[in-house]
Amino acid sequence: MAARMIPPPAAGGGMSSDRRQAPRVEERVWLALRGEATEFRAETKNLSTIGAYCVIDRFLAPMTKLQLEFELPDGARRVRIRGEGAVVRTEPIVDSAERGRYHVGIYFTEMSDEHRAAISRFVRQRLAARSSPA
Repeated sequence: MAARMIPPPAAGGGMSSDRRQAPRVEERVWLALRGEATEFRAETKNLSTIGAYCVIDRFLAPMTKLQLEFELPDGARRVRIRGEGAVVRTEPIVDSAERGRYHVGIYFTEMSDEHRAAISRFVRQRLAARSSPA
């Protein structure tokens, strides 16, 4: 399973750009994250093949490198996704109920083609289900 390096987003484009580089779906997925000396969990607000926008309970400086792992449904089975990412955005949550937590954009810098394809299938399936008439 070959890992593929993905170049970072262009300056000013980041994960906050309205011109998305990849389709994303608003979905809650738990990520296991590891930094240099710490392990913690984050919950996604949205997910794409190139990154995730998460809520976490600690400040992470932009350009912090992380190892990540999470599971997604893929047909009748679950697939464990592993890769590496870099923090591209950190914003404190100002809502009083969420004070002390942060919105963090993580750009996936290294991930196998197989895992990226599993994320792509997951995103496409969720988007198709949400756009289907009820």
